[in-house]
Amino acid sequence: MTTWYEIYPLSTQRDFWAVPMWEGKPELGSPTLEDGREVKNVIADGKLDEIPFPIWFERSTYSRGKRRGDILWGGPPTLVSRRFAQAVEELGVTGCSTYEVDLYSLNEGKVEGYIGFAENTRGTSEISSYAWLEKHHSYAWIISERVLTGLHERGIDMFDVKGVFTEKSRFPTLPNTP
Repeated sequence: MTTWYEIYPLSTQRDFWAVPMWEGKPELGSPTLEDGREVKNVIADGKLDEIPFPIWFERSTYSRGKRRGDILWGGPPTLVSRRFAQAVEELGVTGCSTYEVDLYSLNEGKVEGYIGFAENTRGTSEISSYAWLEKHHSYAWIISERVLTGLHERGIDMFDVKGVFTEKSRFPTLPNTP
C-alpha cells in the first residue's frame, strides 16, 4: 500500500511568493474568458496559449522574497523550480505537466529557474492536488512516499511536508506506479 504525504510551498513572509499578472488584472477575483473559464484556472491548467493576452508572474508585494523554495507560494497556479520539475520527470511521475513562464521581481528583474507546474486534478498520479475530488488545483498536494523520497535524495526539499497523510477518502488511485 502506498504511503501518502501532504506537501505545500514555503509560505513565511521571507519566502518568495509568485502571483500571475496581466494588463488590467483586477485587485480581487479572476475574470473569465469568453468561454466562461476563469483566467486563473486556465493558467493553472498550463494553457497560457488559450488566453488572448500576455501572462507573466511577479513576486507578490506581500513577501520579501529572500528565500526561494522548490515550490513557490501563491498558487494555484503554481510555479516550481526547474530542478523539481526535472526530478519529477526522472522519477517517472505521470499526469502532471509543465509550462514556460516569465517571472519577475521588482528588485531583481527577471528571475530564472522556475517553470509552471500543473499538478494532477484527477487523483490518478503520485502528485495530485489536495482538491482532486473537486477536480480543482490546490496549493497543497498529495504526494507518494516514493516520489517524496526521490525528491529528497536529489536534495530537493525546499517545501513543507505536513507528514503522513491519513485522509483516506482523498488517497489518489494509481493505475500503475513505476
